Amino acid sequence: MHTPSHAILNLALLCSGPRRDLARAVVAGAVAPDLPILVFYLVERLALGRSEAEIWTRDYFLPEWQNVFDLAHSIPLALAGLGIARLLARRIPQAFFASLLLHSVFDLPFHHNDAHRHFFPLTDARLVSPLSYWDLAHHGSLMLALEAGVVCVTSLSLLKRFSSRSARALLLAVVGLYVGGYVLFMLRATLWG
Repeated sequence: MHTPSHAILNLALLCSGPRRDLARAVVAGAVAPDLPILVFYLVERLALGRSEAEIWTRDYFLPEWQNVFDLAHSIPLALAGLGIARLLARRIPQAFFASLLLHSVFDLPFHHNDAHRHFFPLTDARLVSPLSYWDLAHHGSLMLALEAGVVCVTSLSLLKRFSSRSARALLLAVVGLYVGGYVLFMLRATLWG
């Protein structure tokens, strides 16, 4: 799934009310696993000047990067953090680690050749799904349509929970990005194959 999708779905599942501190923790936990991939991309593209093809077909799969990505998506580490936060009765860390955990659980069914080792460092096993959230060879266009639809409906339903103008503006911006992104994706796929 795309990073904003994690944030929207996790907000819907983990925030029953408009508590800003909990909402921020949930968003942070939803985004955190993908931050190493953003850093990787910026290093590879801007600092090293690599091409998109080099980045995503070769360098992404280097063991040193994979270890970082997989630690960030580790279900055992997220469970450990959640367990400690619960033991200490800390609501904000609980929200963060619950969101971190949901991110990884939601990723499991939508990664094919880029599957994470979700149980790293306990095992190197990868769940290679027949579906991909981006790869057209593995139903990426269907998954993108479903993801965009779910995110748009969920974002619109979250408008009722969050009354601040900034929260509503962000939710509407996400809807606009997904609708616009999906339209551009379909146009590109239709016009340029």
